[in-house]
Amino acid sequence: MTDIHSHILFGVDDGAPDYEESVRMLKEAKKAGFNTIIATPHVRKPGFDKGPVRESMSALRPVAESIGIELVQGYEYNISALADDGIEGALRFCTEGTKTILLEMKGNQVASNWERIVIHFQREGADVIIAHPERYTNFRGNSDMISRMLEVGCKFQIDLAVMLERNLFNKEKKCAKQLLESGAVRWCASDAHRAEDYKYFAQAFQKYGEKIFCTPGRDSYFELMKTD
Repeated sequence: MTDIHSHILFGVDDGAPDYEESVRMLKEAKKAGFNTIIATPHVRKPGFDKGPVRESMSALRPVAESIGIELVQGYEYNISALADDGIEGALRFCTEGTKTILLEMKGNQVASNWERIVIHFQREGADVIIAHPERYTNFRGNSDMISRMLEVGCKFQIDLAVMLERNLFNKEKKCAKQLLESGAVRWCASDAHRAEDYKYFAQAFQKYGEKIFCTPGRDSYFELMKTD
């Protein structure tokens, strides 16, 4: 499996605080069944410095390879950074080797101008994945917004661990379940910030994998890596 959303790089955001935790995350990710991880540190402000990201990636890639995991560079780009970056600037944060961008909304709301922004990305040849839509309060139960997002070509990535009983955010769980059962979800990911998050993902996958998890053909890494 491929995890397209993980804060596994150490010392760059609110994810792994140090090298040791990143290594623990790699080991737990392997146990959970992942052989590819797209590292997606937060980009929430303009002028983002990629230097620490490159350093962390360089340190982790050898140990990841020894464990049997391919690390790919990506980012979780917050829509609020667009005010200064613009679409061209934001495209610097596509997944390595692709024109795919993992787009996070600001706060807990889908931006009112989301459609215009997505269309601008698409005009530049970018493919837009909406990160964890189940978190956005104005998205949940909004069938018109969901339908329109799918119609214009957005892809949804949910955090699978939200499906566990330990999750107190029942509205998030309900939304994720509805999206999965309707076939609207293209990607399930960990959004892991610590090693234990991969344990939670594994529990959720074991419980729901055969029932409502995305099929291999639909969450294929090769689909993500398409550049045409």
